[in-house]
Amino acid sequence: MRQGRSELSRRSFLGLAGFGIASAGLLARPSLARALCTDVPTVLQGVPGHWQISFNDSFNDNAGFDERWIKVTDSGGETKSVRKPANVALSSSGLSLKLGRNDNDKQGKRPFTGGYVRTRDFRQCYGYFECDMRIANEPGVNNAFWLTSVPESEGDKRFELDVVEAKYPSVVQVTARQWLPIKKVLSTKFRPRRKLADDFHRYAMLWSEDQFQFFFDDRKIFEAPNDFAHTPAQLLFSNAVASFAGKDDGDVNGAATSIRSIRVFQNTEWQQSPVWRCS
Repeated sequence: MRQGRSELSRRSFLGLAGFGIASAGLLARPSLARALCTDVPTVLQGVPGHWQISFNDSFNDNAGFDERWIKVTDSGGETKSVRKPANVALSSSGLSLKLGRNDNDKQGKRPFTGGYVRTRDFRQCYGYFECDMRIANEPGVNNAFWLTSVPESEGDKRFELDVVEAKYPSVVQVTARQWLPIKKVLSTKFRPRRKLADDFHRYAMLWSEDQFQFFFDDRKIFEAPNDFAHTPAQLLFSNAVASFAGKDDGDVNGAATSIRSIRVFQNTEWQQSPVWRCS
């Protein structure tokens, strides 16, 4: 995401199975966790190792949502939007990041509003990350599912992994980006022959010690070597009207980015490997 870094407080890590991952409610429901572990995504069925679910959310539990996620207020970066907690909503259909008009914009720099959330405590290094998302039916909007390193563990290497920055009508942009100590960008754009706002699609990334692989509806669309992302990352969803997302029509009221679900898996055998070095 091309935007300013939000202020982050130092947080503790939650542990699960001894390798520092936390799940959305699964700690309290071990039987559900075992059931979900058998539901291995298509992308992972040919990948060696034992895959275990570490985090999942269907966004239909308001109390649980507030335990797992933080609604972010943000007005930085190269966007025309202010992201407000009021634009984040849950329903039987999932998570909705609403778009609207910013009535408090006095200088005309950020005339729009959007939504933005990040995980409260969950962090993970390496693994498989997927969401089912339907983008806003509006041009000029960046609809994003992404990961960032965090101050408490990143050391001198700050990075960002954009599982997707989807743009109307049919642009799927994926990026692995190192911000510090030097800038490095590994990115591509994929253009499926369908309008992304017409239905939900699965956007995913497989992140290992030596490689990034990105997927659209279980099809691999990009891979790149990993020589900088080796510390735990938080998960984020956001949207914004932005020039880099294309030309907007000036009116986004009523539009929204919809996320039906998110799932994260961890390979337990990777933690047992002698070359494991994620810290």
